Amino acid sequence: MLRGRAGAKDEISAILAGAAAGRGGALLLHGDPGIGRSALLRFAASEAVDFAVVELSPGDRVSTPFTSLRDRNLDPYARSIALLGAVRAGTARQPLLLCVDDAHDLDRDTLDVLGFLARRLDHERVAVIVTCEGAEPVLAGVPHHRLDPLDRDASRQVIDDLLPESGADLGPAIVAVAEGNPRALVDLARHARLTGAVPQTLPPDSHLRRHYRARLATLPGHTRWLLLLAAADPDLDAAELTRAALASGLEVTGLEPAERARLVAITSGEVVFPQPLARTVVYHEADPATRRAVHRTLAGVLTGSRKELRRNLHLAAASTGADATLAAALERTAGSDHGPASVALERAAALTPDPEAAARRLVAAAERAWLGGEPHRTKALLSRLPNDLVSGTAEFLAGELELTAGAARPAAKTLLRAAARLTERDRHRALAALQRAGVAACAAGDYTRYPEIARRVAALRQPGEPPAVELVFEQFAGQAALFQGRHGAAVGPLKRVFALATSLDDAAALTAASGAAILLGDDVRAGRLATRAAEVARSTGNRAVLPQALEFAAVAEFALGRYPAATSMLLEGLRAARETGQEDLVTTNLATLAVLAAISGDRPTCQLRVREVRSRPRAGLRATSMVEWALATLDLFEGHAAPALGRLRSVVRADGDLVLRVAAAPHYIEAAARSGDRVAARRAVDAFDPWASSTRSSGWLALAARNRALACFDDAEASEHFEAALGLHDAGFERARTELLFGERLRSSHQDSARRHLRSALEMFEVYDVGPWRDRAAAALRGVEGAGVRVEGNLTAQQLQIARMVADGATNQEVAARLFLSRRTVEYHLRNIYLRLGVRSRVELVRLVGD
Repeated sequence: MLRGRAGAKDEISAILAGAAAGRGGALLLHGDPGIGRSALLRFAASEAVDFAVVELSPGDRVSTPFTSLRDRNLDPYARSIALLGAVRAGTARQPLLLCVDDAHDLDRDTLDVLGFLARRLDHERVAVIVTCEGAEPVLAGVPHHRLDPLDRDASRQVIDDLLPESGADLGPAIVAVAEGNPRALVDLARHARLTGAVPQTLPPDSHLRRHYRARLATLPGHTRWLLLLAAADPDLDAAELTRAALASGLEVTGLEPAERARLVAITSGEVVFPQPLARTVVYHEADPATRRAVHRTLAGVLTGSRKELRRNLHLAAASTGADATLAAALERTAGSDHGPASVALERAAALTPDPEAAARRLVAAAERAWLGGEPHRTKALLSRLPNDLVSGTAEFLAGELELTAGAARPAAKTLLRAAARLTERDRHRALAALQRAGVAACAAGDYTRYPEIARRVAALRQPGEPPAVELVFEQFAGQAALFQGRHGAAVGPLKRVFALATSLDDAAALTAASGAAILLGDDVRAGRLATRAAEVARSTGNRAVLPQALEFAAVAEFALGRYPAATSMLLEGLRAARETGQEDLVTTNLATLAVLAAISGDRPTCQLRVREVRSRPRAGLRATSMVEWALATLDLFEGHAAPALGRLRSVVRADGDLVLRVAAAPHYIEAAARSGDRVAARRAVDAFDPWASSTRSSGWLALAARNRALACFDDAEASEHFEAALGLHDAGFERARTELLFGERLRSSHQDSARRHLRSALEMFEVYDVGPWRDRAAAALRGVEGAGVRVEGNLTAQQLQIARMVADGATNQEVAARLFLSRRTVEYHLRNIYLRLGVRSRVELVRLVGD
């Protein structure tokens, strides 16, 4: 099954091209109302330049040559034969495009006739494009394409195009209401442009709302009441709906007309609205008094302690004034699930007569919305606070929102202001605000401010702090020393950070500890801590922290050279960041994916990710620097050292992102050495060595040794440093890179040892499945002077036997038969033989073995 609008357009174009050449075909497009089916029919008609185009819908009068499509005087088979004959006759002069919209409203016999035609177009000059509503296609045996809702990014792009000036403010709320429906996005954006506000459902003049209103108008009154009961509680199951129906003096079977109208379905004990927008329209089409009555009914049938929150929410929705008792009950039963808890606290605030207590509950609702990954809702709730009741916690959340949106400098100011207000009343929350202010300062590249923030943190320290709080103090002490260039002083506190984290089940603390381990080059520990953080975030519903935890887990895998695993985690983190509206993390994840692709030598993927980063409205310092690093890495891989060096200078500059300055330094040194700028290379080596030495990480020390080798003029001295690097490297991608760089350095003077290192690199790149690097190593191996290769010493006995048989002219099938192996096994051995000998083809193998 195809997915996506671009895929549907490609398929339509292919069908039209086939029909023009006498190889016709059909495509069925299906999905919810407003999802874009008719727009694709219009696209098909616009593309069918040299076609006769006939557009039909269920209410049209059918004309020749399609009279037989609905001729009730003929049986379905006779209608089918007549239609096929008429179509063939009608395409004598030009090909034909038949567009049938809303086929779900056709009767079964007519659908069968249409299906008969659509399945018999292989040798016809006919293209048939059909649309229908629903998750399932109405024509059997016809290729179909389900049009799914747009994802968050695609929805935001639609909003940004429609509301270029206010999309950033109104976009998240519109996306949340529209459920990925293109028509709903357009209708909501138009309403927002006129009013400056986003309604809770489709506006009254919306085309899509009118569509659902017309369906509701056909239903009996009792069916609409039952439908409203189902719409008023998304967690309602079939048993609860049955009780609510009985309490209303009705039978649940009264929903059957709504099921026939495709508005609701009851399956496996669940009440389902197949089209999510239908639920909100059903609810908001009812008048307020009717909605209150529905909520009172549902509150009456929801009994038991496990349903106490839902019952209280229905009582609140049925209420018409302040109710301090109900507000307290909502706060008490809010629970641990952040989404429902936020709604409960919002309702509690609305019912609270005391303004200060109401403001406190509103801020609590905003905080739970933030933890639940709903920043747009957090912002909306905070905007309702009276100016004189804005608290330090509210400012803390406002700073988090700014940081999430990529506004790092304003975020740092807001968070520092929040910390000042919180210090006297809530020391732990003040500490959390200062921690995030430190993150914001780093994101803005303002590292000189970090020690000042660290001093404010240290002033809050007290004896006997719990581990989670002690961890924050140690993190600040370590990072402040690091940012001041006191590498040795940074190591102890940072190590204590991840030692403290081992006893914690706090996602934020574990994520911070992972970051400390990354800085120290302890990538295995970093990965473990980040993975644990992600597990805790998922289990506690802390969606705000999950994307960061996944990003750190990916960075650890990246550092270990496990690129497929790193890519997988980054993509998961990207999805989580998009779902929670964390725009800054979306951008940095895309930039990290660009770097990963570049290091793998994958230019197309790298360029795609770079374009995605550059298309985003706010790309911070880190993402911008990572894009330059990615493009420089591609240049360097392809032998363009000078442009790579120019790009990398902007990454490793003194006021740049400190973490990237360290991470990109090996590439900068390699680019400088290859460009002949050994002075710049030596200077960068001298800056990198103290950090690597202070961490005592074998990975960092191996890179430091390789850096020194690249910066050396003397080949003998370079060899010593390369050997030292190989002695420190664990197995991994960077070891393969060191083997390759060493082999390339030795190529002109030490042929035997060059061949050994190049072959080792080649085999490792094959294991890591990085084709571009494998090809580069193979080319270097072929280019070793005196290209003769000792065949016997480099192949196993079975590989040597296969190589000699191939050299004698045997095919793979013949080798397999003689050695009692499968052909696939022979092919596998042959690939390894090519790698070990540095050849690319059977011809080169014959020449080499023949010698």
